[in-house]
Formats: sequence, structure tokens, C-alpha cells
Amino acid sequence: MPDATRPRRPRHPHRPSRLRRLLGLATDNWPARGYLVVFGASVPVMFLAPDSPVAMLPLLLTEPLSLAGMVLPVGPGSVEDAGGPALVAASVAMGGWLLVCAVVNAAVVGALAHHVRDTRAAGHA
Repeated sequence: MPDATRPRRPRHPHRPSRLRRLLGLATDNWPARGYLVVFGASVPVMFLAPDSPVAMLPLLLTEPLSLAGMVLPVGPGSVEDAGGPALVAASVAMGGWLLVCAVVNAAVVGALAHHVRDTRAAGHA
């Protein structure tokens, strides 16, 4: 039974959540989608040719946020001697962090594309 003395927060059914807005910015225009496609295509290269300079492409594409992962003790290099399960867990954590960084960067690219489009439309009006 809800407490009658506590005020309820008003719900805004027409306003999407922050995560939905972030994903919307990351996928609703061509520059943001193109960024995600290039990032997605670079991930298999990282596994197919780990010793080549191209293997760093996903990390470079997700800068500057991915550089924050350098200070965290998570990643395949931090548990190199630990073996199987620790290496898999560290790789999954690093992959998840790169995915979050890619979505945030795609949202930034999408927001910039919206800003440019709106500025051009205001200039022509």
C-alpha cells in the first residue's frame, strides 16, 4: 500500500528514458550509424590479426573514453599469467567497456550531426 503522505513523482509518458535517448542519438542518422559500422567491422580484425597495427583500431575509434580503461586493472594484459577463466573474464569486461565507449561516441557523432543539420536549416530559413 503506497504511503499517502509521500508525494509521487510525476511520470512523463511522452519523454523517453536517458538510455533510450542515448541509443536514439547513436542510431538515428547516417554519420552515427556509419561510425558504429566501422567500429563493428574493426572488432573482428582485432581477433583475426592481433599482432598487426590494425588490431588497435577499436581502441583508437573509441577514444577518449576508452583511455579511461587504461587506469582500471581490467583487460587481457592484467591477467596474462592467470590463465583461462580470468583471461576470458578480463576480455569480456574490456569488450563491454569498448562497446559502451562506442555507443557513447556514436551518440556524440549523432548529436553533432543533428546540430549541423539544425544550424543549416536555420540559416536557410
